[in-house]
Amino acid sequence: MNTILIADREPMHRQQIRQHIDNHPGFRVIGECGSCHETIRYVNALEPDVLFLDVQLGDKAFDLIRKADHMPKVIYTARNESYALQAFDHQALDYLLKPYGAARLDAALRKVACPAIATDVPVHARVSTRQPNHLFVEEGDRLRRIAMLDIRYLKAAGDYTVVYTGHGEFLSSSGIGSIACRLDNSQFLRVHRSFIVNIERIEACYRDFGRLYLVMENGQEIGVGKHYLNGIKSLIL
Repeated sequence: MNTILIADREPMHRQQIRQHIDNHPGFRVIGECGSCHETIRYVNALEPDVLFLDVQLGDKAFDLIRKADHMPKVIYTARNESYALQAFDHQALDYLLKPYGAARLDAALRKVACPAIATDVPVHARVSTRQPNHLFVEEGDRLRRIAMLDIRYLKAAGDYTVVYTGHGEFLSSSGIGSIACRLDNSQFLRVHRSFIVNIERIEACYRDFGRLYLVMENGQEIGVGKHYLNGIKSLIL
């Protein structure tokens, strides 16, 4: 059962989310709040799995989670796209525009339900099933075959995902959570809500101001989210 807290200034929008969730088994709304101060108290007291958070709840909405003792997955909500990049910089699970459509809410709940890649289990202890050596990505009006080993990393871009390879970049219409569920977890590691990396393509790693960074073969540096550190630690002797 996934527990959900809804934080929004407007009761109408809280009600819309609650009514939608009530029709989905496996999800339960455990509280609602309408201010940043109230949200912090509810997050710490109720420890929800997921927080629907209105970015305009207050001036410090994006700093709210940093102040909380408990760290839920966060689905940000807003009236427009102005805060989307900022939301994903703060490791958003998703970003929803008001008024909500049923299909879009369903997609957000699927991201919650998908286990993706478990980062609290050491890489060597994960159970892997046989995965294909290639997959297909869109390239114009055609599908191009790329080798799994050629993928360097994947980056979330709203509802889409950018696949970075040695032969260029490709845009997938699938969200990163959905893609994570389909990748071989002995080869690909979720290191951030917005990034999945090919372990074979990590060149080095280092710490700076207490944060761990990965350096990929092409020189790209990727910060590891604090909820994903265990996966990387299991690779360090």
